[in-house]
Amino acid sequence: MDETSRLIEAGAHPQPAGTVDPLRAMRTKDIVTELTRKGRLLARKEIELARVEVKADIQREIRMVSGLGVAGLCALFTVQLLLVAVVLALMEGGVLPGWAAALVVAAVVLAVGAAAGLWGWTRRVRVPLDSSRRSLKENVRWAKEQLA
Repeated sequence: MDETSRLIEAGAHPQPAGTVDPLRAMRTKDIVTELTRKGRLLARKEIELARVEVKADIQREIRMVSGLGVAGLCALFTVQLLLVAVVLALMEGGVLPGWAAALVVAAVVLAVGAAAGLWGWTRRVRVPLDSSRRSLKENVRWAKEQLA
């Protein structure tokens, strides 16, 4: 059985006559060096791609936040105008004088804001990074046990 038949049976692809496989001509050290170089190049390209992608994503997120900011301001202005309309309606309806209507509406808005603030305050994080602290303490304890 000749060399070509043996390679074909082993699943290798024969080289055309007169050509030399460049990997077979290289020393092992050169192959490892080339693999390392190509690996570094691949890693650099992947990092560059990730950097470009993150930059594009951040720019898209900034545009989104800008749009939400404008929408939030419009909503705030709308609520203010509705509150002014309520004051004017109370005044025009003869229910209260203008100054009293404004005070009542302001008091209601203040009460709603205070209630929302208190509700939010009760849900604050009391112990920041609780899980991380616990995990770190366990790791330190384990490391001390291993050294003892």
